[in-house]
Amino acid sequence: MDPLHVLLLLAASIVAGVVNSLAGGGSLVTLPVLLGLGLPPAAANATNAVAAWSGLIGGGLRCREMLASHGRSVAVLALLSLLGGAIGGGLMLATPKAWLQAAMPWMILLATLAFVLAPLLRGREPTSAGWDLSRAEDLWGWRGPAQVLVAILTGFFNPAGGVAMVALYQAFGIEDLRVANGLKIVLGAAMTGASVVVFVLAGAVVWPIALTMIVGTVVGGWLGATLALRVDRRWLRGALIAWGGVMSAAFLLPA
Repeated sequence: MDPLHVLLLLAASIVAGVVNSLAGGGSLVTLPVLLGLGLPPAAANATNAVAAWSGLIGGGLRCREMLASHGRSVAVLALLSLLGGAIGGGLMLATPKAWLQAAMPWMILLATLAFVLAPLLRGREPTSAGWDLSRAEDLWGWRGPAQVLVAILTGFFNPAGGVAMVALYQAFGIEDLRVANGLKIVLGAAMTGASVVVFVLAGAVVWPIALTMIVGTVVGGWLGATLALRVDRRWLRGALIAWGGVMSAAFLLPA
């Protein structure tokens, strides 16, 4: 890789790590950069998923104790997440390159718009009656298939996963926001991890780029934790939304 490209990737990954620590949505920073550097859509998405997954591991480990009392339900949800994530990754690789090339800017735009609406979802009351997460048998109703569908979406296009899970767990009736956020992190790691396995086995990951991004994401996560009390998250969200809009327009508008 050109040294300038390495610096650009490292800088974008550090910013993404900071964004993920403070507001979420870091993939909206890195994916357009990968596409702008000329990576094919499938390779860009696969490489981005590896970096995103590496950033989720630490958060998932921190949530273990909080979710330990709901172990049975979390285990079932994790299995469904692994299944859906693998299917989504396979669908991404099976989609014709020309279709992905045309759809990717629109997907980035839609993910940006969903990111705009995410706070509205978090602020709403659950859309179904409060659900006790220890009732694992309820997952054999509509909740289980819904989890698989969201996992497929996340495996196919990682940037959309966070917002989709916020909406899903709000619909599930999970009233404790800390538990809902813990599920989003742990199950997001399972979904993304399953898709990463598919991408790796298919040889879709560009490893020099992925490893550079992992380093940047880890550094950015550390900086984000350090800056948590000093940065206005509203400003950060606004900057991220503006970036997603500009990148979408850059890819969609004719040269």
